[in-house]
Amino acid sequence: MRPVELVMVGAGNRGYLAYGAFAERNPNEAKFVAVVEPDDARRARFANAHRIPAERQFRSWEEIASRPPLAAGLVNATLERTHRASTLGLLAAGYDMLLEKPIAITPRECLEIASAAESAGRLLQIAHVLRYAPFFVALRDIIVSGRLGAIVSVDWRENLVYWHFAHSYVRGNWGNSQRGGPIILTKCCHDLDLLVWIFGRCERLSSSGSLTHFTRQAVGAEIPDRCTDGCPIADDCPYFAPRVYLDRLRENANSFAVAAVTVDRTPEGVMRGLETGPYGRCVYRCDNDVVDHQVVLMRFAGGLSVSLTMQGSSHVEGRTVRIDGTRATLLANESRGEFEIHDHRSGTSEHISKPRGVGGHGGGDEGLTRAFVGALRGDRAGVLTSARESVMSHLMAFAAEQSRVSGEAVDMERYRRSVS
Repeated sequence: MRPVELVMVGAGNRGYLAYGAFAERNPNEAKFVAVVEPDDARRARFANAHRIPAERQFRSWEEIASRPPLAAGLVNATLERTHRASTLGLLAAGYDMLLEKPIAITPRECLEIASAAESAGRLLQIAHVLRYAPFFVALRDIIVSGRLGAIVSVDWRENLVYWHFAHSYVRGNWGNSQRGGPIILTKCCHDLDLLVWIFGRCERLSSSGSLTHFTRQAVGAEIPDRCTDGCPIADDCPYFAPRVYLDRLRENANSFAVAAVTVDRTPEGVMRGLETGPYGRCVYRCDNDVVDHQVVLMRFAGGLSVSLTMQGSSHVEGRTVRIDGTRATLLANESRGEFEIHDHRSGTSEHISKPRGVGGHGGGDEGLTRAFVGALRGDRAGVLTSARESVMSHLMAFAAEQSRVSGEAVDMERYRRSVS
């Protein structure tokens, strides 16, 4: 069987490390035949990896929207602030699309994009990768099996390891809400999507959270704007950029964090990137405004109580979940790939291990991309969510941010009507 031909729009970390890597591992399934990327180095890196000729390398999505489709499908891995224009334009150009999450940065843009795909009869798959990760598939299977009985309470925690939070949500693309939207959207739309997938419809929510640590007031005036400018607290600061990124380089040369700093994955290349780019900035001297912790309290259909906690000061990356049912309690730890089921009647406990899958997001990237390729071949059974359903969980994120700012609870049905 010949591989499905694809166009990559946005050859940054996700484009190169997730979708591009899938095609390299699975050459009989997918082949990238064109690339769109404004950054010359990243465009050349992707083109070289996939042997894309010069005439199929482009700087902007507009260049391909004005011509007949170059392939069966397209992956849109651009930043979310460009999603409305690029997605609407490329859907109109005739592409079926895998779109990176979040869909867009306002509720009305999300709805507009989903409606455009439906009107055009185009496949629009949203990159909710965790629906395909073996760990979360197993978590859902345990719950829907009825083994826990009726679910009474859910405590869901999104724990970001300290350096990842600083990398992405202080120094990086998602540190400022004007560039990428609130963090409850840019980070936790994964979590809200999983909650909808597992538990159904959210009826009401409230939220609180704030930015307390990564502020200019947290350190004195003697601290320079960049870590590379002779910081007097470098030895004590866990966020000192040269140590953070050189440690990541030593641990894994393919680290997404290093790839964001530079395409030159050498110590010298990393240091040059830190001296001139955004990732060398002091975390207390950035333009960040997103919160560093947030809690969302939700009521789902049937009265189920769910709490979602996001925080960026964890010692280790990974979600932890506690679900209490009338028959048993489930404890789940994503970073360890482990489940504990404590049975109320017998008093016994069962421990289950679920190894990570291949690729990023615990195997979720692999499953998501394979489902998209399958859908382009005509088999849509593997596509686990529609764009319309994805919009519903996105609206929960926008409503949570509204609640956080206003201090008032939000009725989700009323909120959905207000933005439709």
